Amino acid sequence: MPHDPRPEPLMKVELTPDAAQWVEAALAAGRFASAEEAIRYAVDRIKLSELRAELAAAEAEGGAFGGDEVKRFARDRLAAEERTSDH
Repeated sequence: MPHDPRPEPLMKVELTPDAAQWVEAALAAGRFASAEEAIRYAVDRIKLSELRAELAAAEAEGGAFGGDEVKRFARDRLAAEERTSDH
């Protein structure tokens, strides 16, 4: 897929004092190069957690699909999410 040269729209957010403190500590520790990178990391972890919860629910439910099919679907969806978060 070709890279779109247009910049992505920005979103400004206000963090709670606790969240801002976490970002500042992570930056000071050198874990991230910018606050934006830290927030992207946090959002990616939330998305990953949601996908894992979907997978666990699907595995627990069983349903019409076998476990391997559900795992493959979840892994494909996770890979797609990771590709979109890299941009």
